[in-house]
Amino acid sequence: MSESGKAIIYVPGMKPKPPAAIHRANLLRCLLAGLQRQDPETAQELAADDAESFRLVPWPGIFYTEEKDPAPDQPGVDRVCQLPGPEPRDIEEAGHWHKQVARIMYLLCDTFPFLVDWVANPNIKATLKDSLRYLDNANGIGSRIQEMVATELDRAAREQRKILLVAHSLGSVIAWDVLWILSRQHRTDLRVDFLTLGSPLGLNFMRHRLHGAHAHGAERYPDNIRHWWNLSAIGELTALDRRFANDYRGMLRRGLVDSITDETDLLNYFRGPEGLNVHKCYGYMINPRTAATVSRWWRGV
Repeated sequence: MSESGKAIIYVPGMKPKPPAAIHRANLLRCLLAGLQRQDPETAQELAADDAESFRLVPWPGIFYTEEKDPAPDQPGVDRVCQLPGPEPRDIEEAGHWHKQVARIMYLLCDTFPFLVDWVANPNIKATLKDSLRYLDNANGIGSRIQEMVATELDRAAREQRKILLVAHSLGSVIAWDVLWILSRQHRTDLRVDFLTLGSPLGLNFMRHRLHGAHAHGAERYPDNIRHWWNLSAIGELTALDRRFANDYRGMLRRGLVDSITDETDLLNYFRGPEGLNVHKCYGYMINPRTAATVSRWWRGV
């Protein structure tokens, strides 16, 4: 085991990703840049042991038939690493009225699913289709993805590392399912801290399909999370219902988790080929709230 005794395990979200080595390098670059602004000492310690302390679970590689070309995103990664924070245009676009209207419409779709065909754009429909492919375990793909995450968690646990499980977008749903399986089916003694970024775990669409959704009482939830931090950005259209301390208050009431903390006003400023994308993983990884959370966890605060 390394001197740090810590492992940050990152579970990405949907859509094809760049080759795993490039994706991991850009994620780590953004996280280290954010930490350098908040806590240079932690940034230095993580960088010194990054091969073991920052681990990517590259599940999109078995879910999609193609990898994403990393070149179009590279200027956006460079930009967020160079800028100390969002520019006025980023803040204005994130809070624009059309984002607020779209959020209300998609929340209505979550309550009344028949509206999806009328309201959702082709990109949202494609996202729902891919989500269902995972949730329905089509051809065993969901089980294979869960095994990848479980294997990485088991490796870190066997190394006796303190684990921070970081999950972005649909990755948070995958992470939840794995934690539930490990605690309720396998009854392991694993314990993790959990950081969700741009997570859809508050949506009815997801909550009704999670592992444990049809169980009763405490068995509905995993019991292996110590602290759960949930971060979401202004302008998010994936993390729509974002107050997990309310959605998962049953875990708090039963003492299954020490705390659930929501921060729902992050200002993400990643810009890709299609403009501002507040949901992008790189924007979340460099955000000062993410850095502060990782720093506190690393320091044991």
